[in-house]
Amino acid sequence: MTLIQLLSVAEHLNFRHAASALGVTQSSVSTRIKALEETLGIVLFERRHRGVRLTEARRPVGTTN
Repeated sequence: MTLIQLLSVAEHLNFRHAASALGVTQSSVSTRIKALEETLGIVLFERRHRGVRLTEARRPVGTTN
């Protein structure tokens, strides 16, 4: 489920909206993404007050957010 959650957050750029789309809680999405980041040793998302932004580690080449 973590990969699906990762893709949903990347699509919505918001943990709450991603969680709503998946029918799970925001905290479960956030916890799984944080665990994945720790496992990989990279930060995938910059957390902001009104959503998230993909970091350079996960942003496709040639795009900006």
